[in-house]
Amino acid sequence: MKKLPLIIIFDIDQTIIGNINMQSKEYDLLEFLYNSCKKKGINTKCPYVDLLDMQDELKNGLLRPYVKEFLIFCNNKFKHVEVFFYTNSSYNWTNRVLGKNIEKALGMKINRPFFTRENSISLGRKKSLVNIYPLITKSLIKKYPLMKNEQNREYILNNRMIFIDDIKDNIFSYTKRQLVCTKYTYLPYYDIYEKIITKYNIDPKIFNDKDILKYMEDNTIYIYNKNGSVFQANKEYINLANMFNAKQSEVSNIPDTYFKDLVAELSKKTVNNECISDRNIITINKNHSIKEVS
Repeated sequence: MKKLPLIIIFDIDQTIIGNINMQSKEYDLLEFLYNSCKKKGINTKCPYVDLLDMQDELKNGLLRPYVKEFLIFCNNKFKHVEVFFYTNSSYNWTNRVLGKNIEKALGMKINRPFFTRENSISLGRKKSLVNIYPLITKSLIKKYPLMKNEQNREYILNNRMIFIDDIKDNIFSYTKRQLVCTKYTYLPYYDIYEKIITKYNIDPKIFNDKDILKYMEDNTIYIYNKNGSVFQANKEYINLANMFNAKQSEVSNIPDTYFKDLVAELSKKTVNNECISDRNIITINKNHSIKEVS
């Protein structure tokens, strides 16, 4: 068999991770804290946090189950697996937070670049394999010299490349190369205030600031503080709010076996050991159909 890569391109949100609303709030609050401290001359209390730490959340359910097992299986069956991310999130969020955290949680290297909304078609934010494939080729060509040949590149695109996304028809061209997965909606919940002061060693006194407390209330980040609003100064209210959201998170953490089922499907003898054909993808989407898949 020729040494050609099997290229797996993952969407991120609700495909390989769940709901990252909490992590987004944490990241934005850290940025606001740092800027507030700079503005008010209390920089030592708010260190600059270059990388948001999402490892606990990813290991406790935010990372979709069986993703790593799926990749290991593909590498054993099809050989030479190369993984890329393609999200419509921003370049900064993807490169500074999402990509590195997921890579660390998986314990495996993900190819660069991480593709983002800047690589999509501007009108409608439609993702485009046409836009990213030349960049993928450039990234892999030293490792796979046969990709210099146009026929080999076309063969890979049509037989050894799959794009996995929870949104049906989310690529502009080569639509038959998309596996449509069920949405992964798990929402982890935690006390952002507690995490920030313990994980990032930020002085709790900074949260006595009226502007910071208002920012937190405006963005539904719960904190008990006597200097805050009537809600923030009510300990019982804050405790109940945290309990409600923790229970909501618990209920949302339902068993998910999409990638485990995908391994079972690809294990069937009908799937060629060298390629995943358009027909294979149609069959898989049909067998694992959801409302979005007709």
